[in-house]
Amino acid sequence: MSKNKQRNILWWSAIFIIIFLTHANHLLNPDEGVVLEGAWNLYNNKHLYFDFFEFIPPGSFYLILGIWKIVGVSYWAAKLASILITFGTAVGIYLSARVIKPSNSNFVAPLIFALASPILVLINHNIYNLFFIVYAVYFMFLALDRQNLKYYGLSGLFSGLAIIFLQQKGLALAAAMILFLFINSCRDYKKWLIYCLGIILTLLPLLLWPLKTIYYNLFIFPLFTYTGVNRITSIWLIITFFIFAVIVYLLVTSKDKKIWLLLTVQFSLLLTTIPLPDYYHLVIATAPLLILIEIVIEKIKLKKSLYAQRVYYYFLFLALILFLSKSCFYLITTYKPSFIRGSYKSLEIINQCPGKYIYIGPFAPNVYFEARKLNATPYPFLITNQNTPAQFDEATKYLKAGQPSCAILNYPSSLQRFGYNKNNSVENYIREKYNLIFFDSTTFIYRLK
Repeated sequence: MSKNKQRNILWWSAIFIIIFLTHANHLLNPDEGVVLEGAWNLYNNKHLYFDFFEFIPPGSFYLILGIWKIVGVSYWAAKLASILITFGTAVGIYLSARVIKPSNSNFVAPLIFALASPILVLINHNIYNLFFIVYAVYFMFLALDRQNLKYYGLSGLFSGLAIIFLQQKGLALAAAMILFLFINSCRDYKKWLIYCLGIILTLLPLLLWPLKTIYYNLFIFPLFTYTGVNRITSIWLIITFFIFAVIVYLLVTSKDKKIWLLLTVQFSLLLTTIPLPDYYHLVIATAPLLILIEIVIEKIKLKKSLYAQRVYYYFLFLALILFLSKSCFYLITTYKPSFIRGSYKSLEIINQCPGKYIYIGPFAPNVYFEARKLNATPYPFLITNQNTPAQFDEATKYLKAGQPSCAILNYPSSLQRFGYNKNNSVENYIREKYNLIFFDSTTFIYRLK
């Protein structure tokens, strides 16, 4: 075996081990629960967008359902698949970096991504969407280099899949790609038409639902409700845009179309984080920018002034520290590797609730899957200022009709940022018709009177 192959095996082994070991735990995480509960509903023959409400596209739910159909229902089947997808994203970052500038240091970008991954919630539509974004960019790089129409089509297919897994980022990617292609190849219409055809073919499964349903669930509802509950500081977004602006300034003289394509896509992705500009979503949105790290370093080396070089190196170092900071903090202070779910008194009590239906709110959809129970309402979570009063009233009607044996109210500290109001029709009904049988600092379990 050649030294290059040995080196490659060592690098990829290290990257995979980092991703695997830093996610070798069984979380009770509501963000994972969004996908797990949706897939669990499908597994129990419920119909997406009809029997239960969602405002993200169907891709994530059917991906996990497909895995469960093959290997059986388990948390670790979903987790291992998500780890492999995350590793695949690292591979895509590496391949894209090699297309722009082949070198022995192309492993730096995927390694940084792997080191940043501990803060990411892997069983999640954002992670799956990022995988398809990275490969859509990679195939477009190949298309620009080789001028082969099949790569435009492949990029379109992966862009369409990005939409199928997360609509706003997928559409932002597609818009940036189409704009770039139209500006650079407006006369060569075959290129952007084939790209668009790839997208359209991938989106055809959405026709399985009425267009009115898709339009409301995936566009109208998130557009007019999502920003109302995610009021957080924009400091991370401002810092990220500043870093992006400096990188654009460093690369402004570049004539490589691939670099400008990526910068266009990156700007478009950053815009999608405005409704919720927290650290987590910004790390995901800026991951494709790692593809350019070697080019950025090369541009810094070309600076004639040693002082300017030092300033830019310090800037790059601080940017990477910020990118990795919360993952490092999480690993040092919070992370505990464990392949077995911890013992939780509240979950043990929920498991003992008779019947297959329960209700838990405002935002803990993962409990349905963990307890192997079904949601007594159509709503995986109900948050005031996001879900409409009509949706709260409809959920209350389902509770009255179904009378699940247990109702659980969970109030984690993270709920405070949503401005959640406990005085709503669902919670008022629960407190009136159910007896409190257990509580701790965050969880209140009620049993039907």
